[in-house]
Amino acid sequence: MTTEPDPAAIAAKLRRTDTEEQGAAYLKTLRLDREQLLAVAAALMITRIPAGLSMKKLTERVLKQAIGARRKFEGLRSW
Repeated sequence: MTTEPDPAAIAAKLRRTDTEEQGAAYLKTLRLDREQLLAVAAALMITRIPAGLSMKKLTERVLKQAIGARRKFEGLRSW
């Protein structure tokens, strides 16, 4: 029996992740399909996702929202 991943739990873990690279590695281990990744995006309250957005771009957007935006807000982002 396969258990569906919990989008809210994935989003919470991504929010606690230090770098986008670590977040990308975590998402890769989950092997989410497009619908599951969209559910994670919804849990992160990402709006206006174009229907034709590639998985790569969608993943980047999820990581930027969960990790990059938080780090920028905290003043930890290095230029």
